[in-house]
Amino acid sequence: MSFPDNVRFFVADTETTGAGPEDKVCELGWIEIDENMNVLSETQSLIDPQYLISPSASGIHGLTNSDVEHAPTIEEFFSVDDQSCLGSKITDPIVLIGHRISFDYRFLSPYINVTQELCTLRWARKLYPHADDHKLSTLMFALGLPRPEGAHRVMSDIYSAYYLAKHICERTGMTIRQLAEASIAPMEVAMMPFGKHKGQPMSQVPKSYIRWAMDNMKDLDADFVHTFQLALNKKKNNEQSTAGAGA
Repeated sequence: MSFPDNVRFFVADTETTGAGPEDKVCELGWIEIDENMNVLSETQSLIDPQYLISPSASGIHGLTNSDVEHAPTIEEFFSVDDQSCLGSKITDPIVLIGHRISFDYRFLSPYINVTQELCTLRWARKLYPHADDHKLSTLMFALGLPRPEGAHRVMSDIYSAYYLAKHICERTGMTIRQLAEASIAPMEVAMMPFGKHKGQPMSQVPKSYIRWAMDNMKDLDADFVHTFQLALNKKKNNEQSTAGAGA
């Protein structure tokens, strides 16, 4: 797949009232970059979620209900002709870039025409399987990348994801467009990042656990479904080879 010539590249982030399916945006933002990773513009706004911000969420991003009570709602931000709002939905095709960007996509996709997601978390797992973990803040230290002030507010996290995306482009030798195109196919995850087998190579994770995860973990993304299927096939082939050699 190739993207249209007028595709635009946004590194985006949202802060929310919590992590549940019913939670809402209380801050959003993005920077637009060109294909040479130059920053073209910045957009940021507090958002009235019309929903209480949980104390645990405030503990992460520092925003409280009083901080956002006079901000526009997300619908107003994308529709009202006012200096505090964007004023319209974005209809140009957008590559949406960020760390675990699928989380932000579900809030932004009604207002931004997202043609492809480019997740820096996926690429970090692929390129650095032995990292202590793949949190954005951890990777900034592990890779020696610039660390913007104000962690977990949108612009700080946006610029952290931007520096990480730029690093990934340099590491892979790909442009941001090529990286987005390479993000379409599911990726194999080398190390188990969660559960009782966390940190083990996928080849060492028991077949019974992989099957349990596939049957019971309903929120597995395409990378893990792909990885688990590959692991089961490899284990099956190894068992058949061993049985054939012993015959």
